[in-house]
Amino acid sequence: MTRLEVSSPRSADTDYICIATDSLAKMMSEHQTREASNQRLTLAMAAAGHDLRQQLHMLLGTVEMLTTVENEVRCAELSQRAKSLIFRLVGELEQLVFQARREHSRAAASTQCFVISNLLGQLKSDWELEAAGKYLRFNVDRPDYLVESDQHLLKVIMNNLVGNAVQHTPEGGVTITSSIEGRFVILAVSDTGPGISDEDLRRSFGFSARSGRLDAGMGLGLSIARKSAELLGHEFQVSRPENGGTCVRLFVPLAKQICI
Repeated sequence: MTRLEVSSPRSADTDYICIATDSLAKMMSEHQTREASNQRLTLAMAAAGHDLRQQLHMLLGTVEMLTTVENEVRCAELSQRAKSLIFRLVGELEQLVFQARREHSRAAASTQCFVISNLLGQLKSDWELEAAGKYLRFNVDRPDYLVESDQHLLKVIMNNLVGNAVQHTPEGGVTITSSIEGRFVILAVSDTGPGISDEDLRRSFGFSARSGRLDAGMGLGLSIARKSAELLGHEFQVSRPENGGTCVRLFVPLAKQICI
């Protein structure tokens, strides 16, 4: 009797290998997605905490001015400002809860097309009273450039840069300028302060979204701004001009076409 040898077809072995390879690739992709989401969430929470602290600082400054102002008109303006800051704090706390839930399902920045002047106008409104309280010049260039970026993260970056500049500049002024270079809008925040220290500059590179460790001081806001720019893929430059102060430049892509 002839013995028949039974063997599985070669194609079946190949199919199992393909299935295993596809499964491994899917697992790696899901792991990377979760890792990116966790890093983004950590950065978002750090930025939100820092923003809330800045808002509280502005509210405290407004309340302190209220105690020394005798002019009724000015007092009414400051009272309205304090109420607006309180309402904004409540809104941002609610937004923080919403964002924490949303970030779990977002692994990458959400790019939108928008006019940059609205964001810059909000920055001017947020910080001009704080600057005036320190007798600082505060100038904001607000061109109607159409850009592509994550509007929330871009606001986080600029708010931290402007907040740093206003809080750490004892006299002189803070300026936000805009210019076109190639396919980018360059947003530059300049101040006449003492300039960022080597230690703060070094620390701005050291933020770990994995560990979530951040130190206080100018390096904190700069760390958040730098890492947010890195997440967006926006070039981020810090310089110390010869005449003093600090200048931070952010390269934001111009919109490729008119967005509807």
